[in-house]
Amino acid sequence: MISLCVCLALLSGCTPAGNESGNSSYGEKITDYSGTASAGIWISYSEINSMLKSENGFKAEFDNALDNCESVGTDEIYVHVRAFCDSLYKSQYYPQTAAARELDFDPLEYITEKSHERGIKVHAWINPYRVQSASEDISSLDPQSPAYIWLTDDDTDNDVNVLKCSGIYLNPAEYEVRELVINGVREILEKYDVDGIHFDDYFYPSADPELDRQSYDKYTAETENPLPLDDWRRANVNALISGVYTAVKFHSKDTVFSVSPAASVENNYSELFADVKSWIESGCVDCIIPQLYFGFSYPDDEYKFENLLEQWTQMASYGKGARLKIGLAFYKTGTDQQPDNEEWGTATDIIARQAEICRDNENTEGYVLFSYSSVFSDGELNIKQRENLKKIITETEND
Repeated sequence: MISLCVCLALLSGCTPAGNESGNSSYGEKITDYSGTASAGIWISYSEINSMLKSENGFKAEFDNALDNCESVGTDEIYVHVRAFCDSLYKSQYYPQTAAARELDFDPLEYITEKSHERGIKVHAWINPYRVQSASEDISSLDPQSPAYIWLTDDDTDNDVNVLKCSGIYLNPAEYEVRELVINGVREILEKYDVDGIHFDDYFYPSADPELDRQSYDKYTAETENPLPLDDWRRANVNALISGVYTAVKFHSKDTVFSVSPAASVENNYSELFADVKSWIESGCVDCIIPQLYFGFSYPDDEYKFENLLEQWTQMASYGKGARLKIGLAFYKTGTDQQPDNEEWGTATDIIARQAEICRDNENTEGYVLFSYSSVFSDGELNIKQRENLKKIITETEND
């Protein structure tokens, strides 16, 4: 079933049930979310790894993390289980994360069990293509990494499964890559009681035409009317999104498949080759969480928070669209980086104001904060930002 879905997606994109043309019926409001404020937090691989000192140490630190999450009204956590073609748990397909390898217990099992006891949902967060972001040197890869195996075995034909671009990435064009990612998703769903599968914004690492020249030349040579390069790349990503959605829904219709694209609708489409509009219209994702990591006074009007929010609500709120939550940049609190420092360097209420807007917007279901360590930092501005957020949460609970 999954293979068939992938093939169909590559040819024509995802098509929702009951809509053979694949067109969305914009104009018909599905749900009014005003007054709701689902609150999530991303817990990154580095934050999880820092807890993995011992079994008892991890359990104590993660329990404390759940206490902290509850204190700011969190009802969902997005836990990084695969950041670099590896795995937080023992996997048939990926090498286990080094920090977890020496510990004789299953951290993901503990995470799901203890979170559910608190009524907090767990989404397994995956980077589908990223293997290594800082170097093209394969010698630093785990020997059990699929990328390392493809590049070093005797079969040179499968080298095409891996791309190098100031880092190492899996090739979205190749069927073996999509099969690997989808099998990894199925493995998580079969082994763990997670509430969702979550992808972030790592799709194509570059728009350079030479990046995947070998795959594209093979495709054009074998295809009577080949797609232009950009459309072909978008079709490759669509194929993975469609295949993952099928795998998720085959497991359970109640399990959520969410994606967190970059802030700019246009850059997603033209630079990352992530056709988010197509996914929404076609029903291949349940929830979109764009990373609107900008303040209210950003010097480029296009990236001002409320202008970005308007773009995303227009895209996601009608017809057969996905639910919309907003990714918020708690990590920018107190930054000295220009141009964000002009606003984030001293402000204490940006996140609270943005969370309130998300709560009151009829098209927005809630927000997700990036990331855990920033939300619960002891920095003076972080504390004030957190306390102001709690005031908004209290207002929501009392309404």
